Amino acid sequence: MAFSAQISLSVLAHETSATDLSSSLRVTPASYAQTLTNGTAGNQAQLAWSATKTLSGASQTFSLATLSDVRDGATVTVTLTAVKLYYVRNKGASSLAFAGAPFPASGLTVAAGAVAVQSDPSATGMSASGVTVTGTNGGSYDIVLLGNGSVS
Repeated sequence: MAFSAQISLSVLAHETSATDLSSSLRVTPASYAQTLTNGTAGNQAQLAWSATKTLSGASQTFSLATLSDVRDGATVTVTLTAVKLYYVRNKGASSLAFAGAPFPASGLTVAAGAVAVQSDPSATGMSASGVTVTGTNGGSYDIVLLGNGSVS
């Protein structure tokens, strides 16, 4: 299985300030781009896993070593051994808390309607283990993980 990914994040903010006779415009651009090729070294990854999940209670836990997925019509198990990028989009009306690797040791809270992204394209990437998501019953989120591992 070959893998490649193009990651891009762009922010373009405009501020207009009014003065007595004129106005000024301040433009603040920021962007990040990263390409991952197939492999396990720096700037490389082997697979992607994504899902839209809904909490069926106050929390749910899942292992990054046994992620279920459907590929080419077959149900497979994705095993992540290192995470090079995570993307989480909270689609619900209440905040969600993410604990466990690859998330920060202190945890990660994603506000309602917010997005969190972290990239570590180094050879080792971020650790991969069990993840616990805590929030309100029915809370929904999208999650994308890019990293090293296998599909079986």
